[in-house]
Amino acid sequence: MSLEIVRIIQRAKRIRLVRTLRKIQRPFALWPLIVALTRPARVLGGFGKGGAFGANQLKRPIPVYTLLLVLLVGMAGGAYASSSLIHGDLNTGSNTPDFSIALTPGSVTLSPGSVATFAIRLSSMYGFAGSVNLNGTPPAATGITGAANPNSVSLLTGTGSSSLTVSVPASTPIRTYAMNITGSSGKLSHSAQAFLLVASPPPQDFTIGANSTTITLSQGSSATAALTLSSVSGFSGAINLTATVSPMVGNGPSAALNPTKVTLTSGGTSNSLLSISTSGMTPRRGYTIFVLATSGTRSHSLSISLTVQ
Repeated sequence: MSLEIVRIIQRAKRIRLVRTLRKIQRPFALWPLIVALTRPARVLGGFGKGGAFGANQLKRPIPVYTLLLVLLVGMAGGAYASSSLIHGDLNTGSNTPDFSIALTPGSVTLSPGSVATFAIRLSSMYGFAGSVNLNGTPPAATGITGAANPNSVSLLTGTGSSSLTVSVPASTPIRTYAMNITGSSGKLSHSAQAFLLVASPPPQDFTIGANSTTITLSQGSSATAALTLSSVSGFSGAINLTATVSPMVGNGPSAALNPTKVTLTSGGTSNSLLSISTSGMTPRRGYTIFVLATSGTRSHSLSISLTVQ
């Protein structure tokens, strides 16, 4: 292959590259400005002899290195813009004023015929400032009701709160229900959801407790303990009380209750007083006083530790 043929091939490759780059340059339509920035001498020279700056000055070939430089700058600018969008550095105008709404707790367990309360929290987003109207949406055809109080909350300070009171009728079937609260302000509307776990109530019962379960006495002294009985799940009725001391020894301590029978109303409480006494002959040792409370088939006991010194 002759030297002349090699030169022709090399020249053809350069021409092909230039044509390719010129195809890339067409969409930009900014080449006059690029020429002015990259060839200021040629542009300024156009205002010399020959009169006004001619458009044919801009049609002269642009060096390949200039085109490559422009492409690199464009790629760098695109990468920066993409990074800024990802990290939120550029304001795209999509962050319009809005608000959020939440219900807590997320679920509540309750019995038929009872009431539950949820906390509603609203927060301003992207500068939202206005009033939000609240509307509770209970499950359909259940008789369950829900009302927000207050039912309109101002978010001029950025946050606001309300409460949702839910009433469950006594006839409500045992199952899980969804309760919704909707907040609306103009064209904006958002909802939050919580769950009602309606379960069978626990059996009626009562509890017994004392203000002190550890007592220390000297020989010949005495003390008292206040007993409290409480209704559970609507229990009501009479409760009999007895007290015994263990171990039973000669001249041992004595325990007496007053009264020995109390009556509880549904959801109520009642009290009895346990009196403990010793004599100068009571053996110094530890004792346990058992208090037994019975009502029909229900019974509960309480133990009090006694030390005689």
